Amino acid sequence: MNTDNSLKIFHPLQVAGLERLGGNYDGGYIVHAPSLKDAACLVNYGVGYNVSFEKDFSNETGLPVYAFDPTLKDISAVFGDLKRGIIPFLRHAKNYAVWLFKVGSLKKYNITMVEEGIADKNSGPYKTLAYHLDKYGLTGKNIILKMDVEGAEYPFFNSPATYPLLDNALQIILEFHDVDKNLDNLIAIMDKLSKTHSLIHIHSNNHAGVFNYNGKNVPETLEATFLLNKYLPEKKPATTPYPVPGLDQPCDRLREDIVLDFFY
Repeated sequence: MNTDNSLKIFHPLQVAGLERLGGNYDGGYIVHAPSLKDAACLVNYGVGYNVSFEKDFSNETGLPVYAFDPTLKDISAVFGDLKRGIIPFLRHAKNYAVWLFKVGSLKKYNITMVEEGIADKNSGPYKTLAYHLDKYGLTGKNIILKMDVEGAEYPFFNSPATYPLLDNALQIILEFHDVDKNLDNLIAIMDKLSKTHSLIHIHSNNHAGVFNYNGKNVPETLEATFLLNKYLPEKKPATTPYPVPGLDQPCDRLREDIVLDFFY
């Protein structure tokens, strides 16, 4: 019998007004629509070649988007995929070519592309959140913060300097990678975030698999949406099944979505 209750921290709370922004399958994320009206902008780290979320955010809110990613024009990464096989190489090469063609059109969506990334300290093209907030005049403004940074989320949230900056993050939309290798750390991060934010949605990225923890199947990659606590005057665990019908979609359309019940 599983007597470890630590996974219960991943049980989302009930809230009305959830909405999907972004395209079908990979690239779509769940937001709390009512609080978007109080935001000044979207700050997004780890854009990738799929900007459907950013476009939907811009179309729905009319707000500016600051999109950070230092990797998109790195041609060496394209040829690096040759080690994985011809199919990954051709897919990456196509995305690279299409991106160079369409990046100039993003201005009409009020999307500012920045070839920098996020880190817990300034180093080369990777900068702190405080640095970017100051550089773009966003210090003290209400932001929607989104991150999909392939593991860099852990040093970011392990830094004590991060948390004072989150009081103005109305929503935090995250992808947690390699959960199997970072579960204890992630639980500690979730506990710290709970002081200011509540988990309101969770979904697995089915490009990755699951691992067993005390008899529970836990996804190796998790997508999570956190909402500033002031928008949740009453905190009740959600009773909906996960993935949420009509809201969630599998990231990999060719695989079944992963049922989430590990937090019960």
